[in-house]
Order: sequence, then structure tokens, then C-alpha cells
Amino acid sequence: MVRRRRVVVVGVCAAALLGVLTAVLALAGGGTPPTGTGASPTIASRGPTSPGVAEGGGSAGSAPRPGDVSAGPDAASSGVAPERADGAAAAPVPAGPAAPAGPAAPDAKAGARAAPQDTPLPATAGHDVVRTAQLTLQVPDPTAAARGVRTAVAAAGGFVAEEQVDTAGSWLVLRVPVAGLDRLVDDLAATGTVLARSGRTEDATDQVVDLDSRVSSQQASVTRVRALLAQATSIGDVVAVESELARREADLDSLERRLAALRDRVALSTLTVDLRGAAATPPPAPPPGFGSGLGAGWAGLKLVGAALATAVGFLLPFLPVLAVGAGAVWLVVRRRRARRRGGPGPE
Repeated sequence: MVRRRRVVVVGVCAAALLGVLTAVLALAGGGTPPTGTGASPTIASRGPTSPGVAEGGGSAGSAPRPGDVSAGPDAASSGVAPERADGAAAAPVPAGPAAPAGPAAPDAKAGARAAPQDTPLPATAGHDVVRTAQLTLQVPDPTAAARGVRTAVAAAGGFVAEEQVDTAGSWLVLRVPVAGLDRLVDDLAATGTVLARSGRTEDATDQVVDLDSRVSSQQASVTRVRALLAQATSIGDVVAVESELARREADLDSLERRLAALRDRVALSTLTVDLRGAAATPPPAPPPGFGSGLGAGWAGLKLVGAALATAVGFLLPFLPVLAVGAGAVWLVVRRRRARRRGGPGPE
């Protein structure tokens, strides 16, 4: 009996384990685990069909049904969601104009390339930005290059704000409209060897909005004080109101100047161009000989003499202190020797 019960228990455990493994494999494979009713899941197969019958089950000459997969391009353009073979509804196809095919795409790219380069970047559209740039070039003739820079900035709608010329090269500060800054930098960079190039963009939108608001408020304040001045009757009131009006008008003038300067920095970018001439070739070194050796020896002697003079000058202030210390030590040593001999020491 005990053996039979063990056999039955083992068989039940094995059957349960087999069922669990079967269910896990069915779920991992994406299928549906078998149920107790014995109904098998419907499997859609796409086998070969006859020429006169479509995949959806209709004949070739019949009108396509709304749920037919082979409804063709009309179903796709109507926006109706076709049904898949397994019965689930597919994603709806959005209706809209058909995308151009053929050589239309290259034409769009060509139009994008032909766009002007002076338009502001999309990231700065709608913002008040202050742009500055620096460009350092090595050119054969800095003077001629400076003339070319003046011509280029005039053609870009800007002007030369500052210019310095010396034997080493030329240094110019240009003010150019913000839309033409990048093109001007590229044009100037092509005229020589670029040694350094940098740029900086600062968002000044908040400053412009703040100054605009403060100017409007100050203008309203000045208008109110002027109205009070027109209503003043006594001399004391007139003097007090005029003093307050002068102070507020001065504040308004300062705010308007700051706003105008900021808007000028936004409208015109600053470009600093440093033109440097070609480095001069050093003269060839003389061939070695007696003269060059004598010169090297003399230079070494002067170097050693300068070092000795420096050391003597450094030690000279210590000599009196060292002499006093040495004298005191000598006296102490002499007295000790005299005491050991038994004779009186020196007074």
C-alpha cells in the first residue's frame, strides 16, 4: 500500500510539473495555452489562393469589404482601419496628400541649400542676442589686407569702429549687422591663414524687456510730475516740483541711453580682426671659428664674474657680524687656556 501511494504521489507531481512546463512554453512562444474545452486557437495562414479569389474571401470582381486586407490604396486613403488576418484591428492609416515621388526630393534639398546664409539662426529667432567674434589672420601684407577688410565690411552694411596699424600688423574693430556676421567672418578667413577664431553669443532679451518697462514707467512718472508743475501756484511748490522733475528726467534720459546702447549691440555685432604679417626669417648663424669661440669665452667670463660679484655683495653685510662673533669666541678660548696654565688672563 505504501509503495502504491508513493507511485500515485510521484505520478501526480510529474503530471503537474509537465502541465506547468507546457503552459510556460506556450506563453513564451506567444501562443495560447490549451484549455479544457479542447478548442484550438484560430491560426491565420496565408497560403496560395486561386486567381479569382482575394485574400479576404471575396471574388476578384466583387467590391472590397471594409474589413478586407486587400482593399488596396482606396482603403488606405479613406482612413479606415483594416483588419488583420488574426481578427485584431490594425492601426488606422492617416488620410492626407500623397508624398511626392521621383525627383521631387532632390529639388527640395536644392532649395534648402539655396537659402540665404544671412538669415538668423532658428535658435535666436524672437530673441535679442548680442554676438561678438574674434579673428586672427596671418597675411603677406597687413596693410593691403586691412584695405580689403574695410571694403568687405562696407559691402556687408557695417563700418570700422576702431583701427590700429603698426609694424607688426593691423588691428580693426568692425561693427556689422548680426545677420551678416557669419558670412563676413568666412569671407575674411579665406583671405589668409587663420591663427585663431572664436565667437560668443549672449541673450539680452531679459535686459531689453526690463529696460523697456522701466522707461515706460519713468515716462509716466515724468508726465505726472509735469501735470503737478502746471497745477502749482506758489513759488515754493514750483521750485520743489521742478527739482523733482529734473531728477526724474535725468533718470529717464539715463534709462533711454542704456536701452539705445543695448539695442545697438543687438542690431550690430562686434568683430575684432587681428592681421599679422609673416614671421621674419632669422639671419643665418655665422660659421664656428676662433672669433666665435673667443666671444663665447668672454661671455662665460662675464657670467662667472657677475655671479662672483653677486655672491660677494650678498655676503658683505654679514662680515661685521661674523668678525664680532669670531673675536668673542677667540677671547673665550684664550681665557680658558690661561686658566688651565695657572696664569692671569689678559685684562
